[in-house]
Amino acid sequence: MAVYEIGNYIHDMRVERGYSQEELCFGICSVGNLSKIENGIRMPNRKTVEAFTQRLGCVDVFLQYSSREEMQQAALCSQIVQKITNYEYEGLSELVDRFEHTIAEEDILNSQYCRFTRIMLRQREEENWSQGIRELEETLKMTKPDGIGLKEVLRGLLTYNEIMILINIARNYRKLGKREEAIEILQGLKHYMDTHIMDRAEKAQKYLLVLFQLSRLYLDQKQCEKTVDLCNQGIAMSKENSRFCLFPRFFINKGMALLELEEEEQAKEALQRGYCAFYALGNEKQCERLKTFLKERWKMELKNYIF
Repeated sequence: MAVYEIGNYIHDMRVERGYSQEELCFGICSVGNLSKIENGIRMPNRKTVEAFTQRLGCVDVFLQYSSREEMQQAALCSQIVQKITNYEYEGLSELVDRFEHTIAEEDILNSQYCRFTRIMLRQREEENWSQGIRELEETLKMTKPDGIGLKEVLRGLLTYNEIMILINIARNYRKLGKREEAIEILQGLKHYMDTHIMDRAEKAQKYLLVLFQLSRLYLDQKQCEKTVDLCNQGIAMSKENSRFCLFPRFFINKGMALLELEEEEQAKEALQRGYCAFYALGNEKQCERLKTFLKERWKMELKNYIF
């Protein structure tokens, strides 16, 4: 695909969605550089085009003419995403090291992603949620500069990495017991994804994360009807998009909410399904944790299934 065609594609999609050049390129490049890209004067790198297409909600078209180095970088990034999505941390630090060595000094977008991943790894060990929020906010400022508050960020256009950073800021607020702050961010993200065009596969992944984190927050606050509703949405969306990482967790949250509502039979059915889903996914550790918790807290026994 020619450079002019890429620029023309970005221009056409931007105009079709009704976004200004300032909105699209904010934190990524200057308006002048975007204008040169749209007019075929400047060759954008792969990550810049990814960021534009993510904010526009378009399919990434850049892989058709990526260099070998960029394709290798993309393969490493894909492996990192896969491990994080599946909560597989073994070997992740080494992958991030390899990825970091491929990043040019001026490559803000890949640097932001690498920095975000390192924060996630460090938090898994240290669990310093306040520091994590500060570090994540600083990482967000790499593309959303100083003076821009979270409310303003949520009113702008977002890349997928910016969405993930915001989800994890909300998660850290929950860990600190600051539930209202967390809910405000997640509701803002849900509204963003409800009202903006996004790639379907990426939306499914990010939307499920938002629904899951919101369901946990509402469960914390004993807003059980809202929890059940969000979990039902998450269960249906997981099945529709064949994404099952959070599938059992939605059943667990739903079952806990139903127990609070004294709907014991429905609760037991939801919890049993969550247990079976964990078992089917090979997560025996979660199965045992769930059985122990329910037995100690609710005097409830779950059946063992052999498939």
